[in-house]
Amino acid sequence: MPGESTSSTPAAARRGIHPLPAALSGARLAAALVMILSIHLGLTPVALFWLVLGAALSDYLDGWLARRIRRCSYEGKILDFLADKVFLAVSLLVLSIAGAPHTAIVAPVVAGYHLVVLLATTIVSWGTGRPLIAVPTGEKLVHIFSYVLASSAAGASAFTGKGVYLKIAEVSGYLTLAAVVFGAAGYLRLVRRLLVRFPK
Repeated sequence: MPGESTSSTPAAARRGIHPLPAALSGARLAAALVMILSIHLGLTPVALFWLVLGAALSDYLDGWLARRIRRCSYEGKILDFLADKVFLAVSLLVLSIAGAPHTAIVAPVVAGYHLVVLLATTIVSWGTGRPLIAVPTGEKLVHIFSYVLASSAAGASAFTGKGVYLKIAEVSGYLTLAAVVFGAAGYLRLVRRLLVRFPK
């Protein structure tokens, strides 16, 4: 109800970030570091698969937990956004380097998208003096399909006898590329509105 949302949201924001959802978001940053180190450590494809799957699960749980305990905050949303972008970019690049199926071209493009969005939103946030955490519909699709692509590509490498992972990776690759186009268009419209609202 309107009365509930206006009274509870500011209070939640004043309390700041809660350590439990933050730990789940931070786990994805740690997982990204492990993915980078895996190039030198030689982690098995099965280990990488479970790492990606665990990161995807943490992405769902941090937001769910924050809402459950009524501790949503701008700081938490920013950390969640940062963790997602860093982990998805790193994991897709690592999977591409490792030769995971259907990642040779798609993964670097999608990873580049995530890094550009992270950099652009950071610059716009500094320029306007307000954190940019709005997520257009196209970006939500990129987010979902990126996790599906990373999980299925890792699964195809880990379980070579299961063709379902190969098929999902192939389809999700095309869907992720299409979502990238819509996501970029959505952010361009958002930035245009912000520039009009916050002129130099």
